[in-house]
Amino acid sequence: MISSLRNIAFVLIVTCLIWLFAESESLRPLQSPAEIVFATEPGSDRIIDVPDGVDVSGGKVRARIELDGGAAAIDKAERVLRRPIVLYPGMEGVPRESGDRLIRLYDAVRALPELRALGVTIRKVDPQDVRVIVDEMETRQLKVAAVVDSDEVDGVIEVRPPVVTMRLPKSEASKLTDASTVFARLDADVVRSLARGRRQSVPGVPLTLPPQVAASTHVSIEPRAADVSLTMKLQTRTMTLASVPVHLRLAPGELNKWDIEIPEQDRFITDVTLTGTLEGIKAIEDKSSPVIATVALSFEELERGVATKEVVFLDLPAGVKADAASKSVRLSIKRRVIEKKPPA
Repeated sequence: MISSLRNIAFVLIVTCLIWLFAESESLRPLQSPAEIVFATEPGSDRIIDVPDGVDVSGGKVRARIELDGGAAAIDKAERVLRRPIVLYPGMEGVPRESGDRLIRLYDAVRALPELRALGVTIRKVDPQDVRVIVDEMETRQLKVAAVVDSDEVDGVIEVRPPVVTMRLPKSEASKLTDASTVFARLDADVVRSLARGRRQSVPGVPLTLPPQVAASTHVSIEPRAADVSLTMKLQTRTMTLASVPVHLRLAPGELNKWDIEIPEQDRFITDVTLTGTLEGIKAIEDKSSPVIATVALSFEELERGVATKEVVFLDLPAGVKADAASKSVRLSIKRRVIEKKPPA
C-alpha cells in the first residue's frame, strides 16, 4: 500500500514537471512597443545623432517589435523591452564610421545581448530603418576672453586660465576660426557689487561657448569656469567753483624782505573745475576742506622779480584734482627798503 502511494506521488511530480517544461517551451508571440535610444558611450571618440522625423523625437525612436519564443523567455523579453534599448556607435548593426548612415533596426535589435541570450526570435521591427549621423570627436584649445558690461573698468582684465580645452564633433569644429573665443561673462549684478579703486578677483565665472557652436549638444569645455581679475574705476563727480582765493606762499625768512602786490582782478581764480571721488567732492561741498589757489615763490623767483606765475591747488582731498581755464597771476615784486636808524 505504501509502495503504491509512493509510485502515484512520483508519477504526479514527473507529470507536473513535464507540464511545466512544456508550458515554458511552448511558443508564444509578443508585440511590444519599445523606445530605442542612440547614445554615446562615456569616453568614446564617436557621437551619434538621430534627426527628428517620423517616429523620432529628441534622438529617441518609437518602435514596435514583434517576436516569439518560449513563454518564460517571452516574459523576460517583455521586461527587457520595458526599458529603453540603448545603441552605441560600433555595436553590431550600428556603424562606427563618420557620416550620414541608414541603420536596419532589425539587425541592431536582433544583435542585442539581452535578447539574444533569451533565445527569442525577432520577427519584425517597425520602423525598419532609421537615419543616423555619426561623427568623430576632436579636441581644440581656445582662448578665454572676459566680457564685462561696464565702461568703468580701469586697466587690463586678466583671466585665469587664459586657455581652455574644448571637445566637440569634427563637423562642428570646422565652423571655428582663429578668432573663435570662449567667454567669461560678468553679469551686471556682480559688477555692481565690486569694490572700486583696487584690484580684485571674481572666482568661478561660468564660461560660454563661441557663437558658432553655442547650439551644439555635444560640445564640452574643461575647465567650465574661470577666475577674472579686474579693477573698477573710482566713482567720480565734478563740480565748479565760481572763484577761489589766491594765497602767497614764501619761506618765513623772506616775508620781511619783499613787497609783493597782486592786481585786484587776479586775486581770485574763476570757474575752477574740481573732479574727484565722491568722498573728496563732498568734503569740499561741506567746506571741511577749503580750496585755495597758491602762488609759491622761491628765493630765486623773488630775486628775479617774476611778473607772472601759475597757481597751484594744494591740500585738496585725496583723489580730487582742480583745473581752470586761466591759472596765471600777475605779480609786482620789489625788495623792501629798510631804513637804517641813526645811532643814538
